[in-house]
Amino acid sequence: MKCHRRKPRVHPPRSSTSALVVAWLLILLPTVLHAQAAWDYDQDVHVTYEFDDNVDEALSDPVRAQIARLAYSGELQWGEAGAQRLSLSYEGGFKRHFGLVGNDFDLANQFVNEGGVGYVRRISTNLALGGAFAIKNRKWTDDFFFINEDGFTSVGGEASATLNLRPLAPDRPARLEIGTRFARVDFENLDQPFDERSVGGFTSLTKDFGEDLSVTWQYALDRIRYPGRGVVRADDDDPANAFRGLTRPRQVDYLHELGGQVVWLGPFSVQGEYYFRYNDSNSFGLSYLSHNIGLQVIRRLPWDMLAQVYGLVELRSFSEPAPNLSGAGTLDTSGASNNVLLLRLVKDVNSQYSIEVRYGRYRNESITVDDFYTKNVYSLGMNFRP
Repeated sequence: MKCHRRKPRVHPPRSSTSALVVAWLLILLPTVLHAQAAWDYDQDVHVTYEFDDNVDEALSDPVRAQIARLAYSGELQWGEAGAQRLSLSYEGGFKRHFGLVGNDFDLANQFVNEGGVGYVRRISTNLALGGAFAIKNRKWTDDFFFINEDGFTSVGGEASATLNLRPLAPDRPARLEIGTRFARVDFENLDQPFDERSVGGFTSLTKDFGEDLSVTWQYALDRIRYPGRGVVRADDDDPANAFRGLTRPRQVDYLHELGGQVVWLGPFSVQGEYYFRYNDSNSFGLSYLSHNIGLQVIRRLPWDMLAQVYGLVELRSFSEPAPNLSGAGTLDTSGASNNVLLLRLVKDVNSQYSIEVRYGRYRNESITVDDFYTKNVYSLGMNFRP
C-alpha cells in the first residue's frame, strides 16, 4: 500500500516565466471596448461521473475512485471575420476513494481544479499571433495521500506565430507555426524527486490536400530540469544515491520529438499519428528512444449518434540498462498516457443537449522507471450547449 501522511513544506516562489506569458497575452489583447461590433460566443458545459478501478497502481488490492467533474469552455470571436479569438476553459472535480482493505480503511478525498485562457489575433491575412496560459491544482482533503497521486500545482504557457504560406494550388493551402513554451510542476510532498521545470520550442507545418485531407509535420525540443534529483552514475551501487547526494549535478533531460499526423474527413473521419521521441539525459540509464503510434476513427451513426475509437501505443527502449529507481518514473497528473484504448459513444438529445458514455483502458508508467500498471476508467456524461 503506497500511502503516506503529509510532511510540512515551505512552497518556493513561482517562476517569473508565467508573468512573461501573461504580459504577452495582455500586449496582444486589445480592450473589448475598442472591438468591432460583430462578435460571436460559443460555450459548452459538460458534467461527468467517472469510475476508476485502480488508483494506487496495485493489482492485489486496488483502490477505486468515483469522480464527479464539471467542465466549462467558451470561445469569443470578434472583429472582421473573427480576426480575434479569446478562449476560456475550466474543469473542477471531486474524487472519492474507496476499496482499500475491504472498504474498512478510511480514505481521504481530492479536489482537482484546472483552468486556462488563450488568445489569437490575426495581424494580417497571412499572419496570426497567439498565446495561452494554464494552471492546475490537485489537493487532498487531509494529510493522507497516495504516492502516485500526490497533490501538486502545475503552470504552463506558450506563445506562437502562425503564417499562411503561398499555396501551389488553390485547394492546397499550407500553414507554418513556430512557438515557445514553458511548464512548471510542484508537488506537495514528493517535491525532491519529481518537481520539474521545462522550457522549449516547437514548429509544425500543415498542408491541406483539398477539403478532406490534411498532413502535419512537427518537431519539438524541451529542456526538462529536476531541481531535487541528482544524476545517477554508472558506478552507483544504489541508484537512490541520486536523491541523497546534494552536491551532485542536477538531472537535465533534452526531449526531442519528431513526427506528424494525417487527417482524412469522409463518410467517417480517420486520424493517424506517429511520433519519434529521443530523451537525452545526463543521468545514467534514463536516456531512451520511443515510437508512439496513434489512430482515431470517428463515425456518425443512425439516431443522431456518434462513435469514437482511439488507440495509442508507446514502444520504448533505453540506451543503457534502466536502473530500478523508484522516484524517477511518472506521477499521475492526468496528463501522461503511454498506452491507451478509448471507446466513446455520444447521443444528441436535441440541439442543445447530448449524453455520452466512455470507456478507457490505460497502461501508464508507475513511479518506478520502466514499470507499468493498468487501469480502467468508465464514464457517463452530459453536454449542454446554451
